Amino acid sequence: MVKSELTEGIIFDIQGFSVHDGPGCRTLIFFKGCKLHCEWCSNPEGIGIFPEPLYKSGKCTFDRLCMKACQKSAITINEDKLSFDRVQCAGCETYDCVKACCSGAVSLGGYRIALNELYAVINRDRAYWGAKGGITLTGGEPFLQPDFVHAFLKRCYEAYIHTAAETCGNFPWENIASSLPFLDWIFFDLKHMDPEKHLRATGSSNHQILKLATRLANEFRGRMVFRMPVIPDFNDDESHIDKMASFILSSGLKEINILPVHHFGREKYPLVERTYYTSDFSPPSGVLMNDIQKRFENAGIQCYVGSDTPF
Repeated sequence: MVKSELTEGIIFDIQGFSVHDGPGCRTLIFFKGCKLHCEWCSNPEGIGIFPEPLYKSGKCTFDRLCMKACQKSAITINEDKLSFDRVQCAGCETYDCVKACCSGAVSLGGYRIALNELYAVINRDRAYWGAKGGITLTGGEPFLQPDFVHAFLKRCYEAYIHTAAETCGNFPWENIASSLPFLDWIFFDLKHMDPEKHLRATGSSNHQILKLATRLANEFRGRMVFRMPVIPDFNDDESHIDKMASFILSSGLKEINILPVHHFGREKYPLVERTYYTSDFSPPSGVLMNDIQKRFENAGIQCYVGSDTPF
């Protein structure tokens, strides 16, 4: 049994006034941790599950104060910039490097938060949601922190707060099963139907994802809408769209929201010392998005394009 008063989660952002991630006006909670490493990820700071240093080299004065403060000797200077041993950083609880930095070059990406503290934040926003609004869990992947998410969703649901979650589905069924009674809405991401192409682009096969999607479609009693990022020359061809449509129909559902991929997160990769891999593609055109929409709809699936959401 989850002891909610003792449970902590690890998040990296809270954003209010969202109108694209569920009905009404919503507060988004971004959870740390994801087992996928999608080449187009717009939140690289959400991949690692622990709080970690974010480093802005342009602000660094190389005064070495952070290096002297670090109790794990996890910081070195490499080619005129700092480098962090992020395995060591994952076990840090004091974040002395962040406290010692005077220039703003080192900040903390992610933080631990108690359930009561998080609930107080979203309850403060409640007055601005309107009749249909609520909270949406996103990330990262919320269900890599199943105990905290379960306790938080239960608290919200019992307070008559509309609850939604965005998930990639790359985790065991047990991580989400106990939370389903307290969820009103699920957005489920599908990237590619071919397991090898999925592996190359995300670092993981889609086997567990498709298995979980099928089970959720059959057992979840709320509303579930599939989502697909449209990535030119990866998943936008007619053959793949037909396979995606067949899978959706086989699950018993008939809705998908297609989203044009973008480069908005590219500048955040150096902050966590990750390489941005996909600078060579262009965002899909409006014509392509409309063509994909028509193909889904011809297959009998309601298709929403971009911000033309199902609410």
